[in-house]
Amino acid sequence: MKTLRTILFALLALGLAGGAYGLFMQGYVHAKFAPVPRRQAPDLSAPAAAWQAGGNPLFLHQVNTPGRARAKERKYPGFELDLSQDKQGRLYVAHDEKGLSKRVRLNDIFAALQRPQDKSWWIDLKFAPTEAQIDEILSVAAQYAIPAQQLLFEAGPGPTAQLLKKKDLGLLLQIPEGFEEDGGDPARRQALNAQALQEWQQYRPAAVAASFGKYPFLKAYFPNMPKAIYYSGTVRPSYKKPLMKRHMLKDPSVRIFMLDEYTLLPF
Repeated sequence: MKTLRTILFALLALGLAGGAYGLFMQGYVHAKFAPVPRRQAPDLSAPAAAWQAGGNPLFLHQVNTPGRARAKERKYPGFELDLSQDKQGRLYVAHDEKGLSKRVRLNDIFAALQRPQDKSWWIDLKFAPTEAQIDEILSVAAQYAIPAQQLLFEAGPGPTAQLLKKKDLGLLLQIPEGFEEDGGDPARRQALNAQALQEWQQYRPAAVAASFGKYPFLKAYFPNMPKAIYYSGTVRPSYKKPLMKRHMLKDPSVRIFMLDEYTLLPF
């Protein structure tokens, strides 16, 4: 009888702790999505881009190994990977030069999946590619029946973004650095907004790419601008992630919401 009471008390304690955690996390996420105080009127002139992520905006961050791709194939409709080059200009999937030692090729990632053509791909270019290198990427994707429309290339304003637009490819344009840091200065806010709008109008990307910290400012000042938002602050399982996803799905301007997630065997 004593053992039964102990078990019941333990279960009650676990239930109370779980409930308290759930309430705390709901409040925490709600605060994360709280509107920022506006220092100027929102700009409604940026029209929605035609590109859509197949109705489901969820992407997985850093799918840089075949094992990670296989492990998450059924869960995520979109994958992000980092593309680098070695000193000879050969393309490898890696975040930086240190990661090039693994020598994972783009076709290794595509070949690891049963149906790579069903996914959308966020390709984070870690170098300034030539037109021949872009053509190589397109050629590899075509070998796996991946349409060019499902390839989205992240780049900042400049020659790479211009090359991608010249080839009529999907561009995820990096939002200006420090966009969320106006220091409460209306003049600084106006300058940041003007820069973001000018770059949007120049490149007309599929979406602007921004970290989650910039999202409340983008939503406040550019509610219609298509957005690719990434949150990589938590890799472990967390109740925060489904709550954040629920919030993001309410915003039709969020074309991609990218999360990080632990993979037991990422290789």
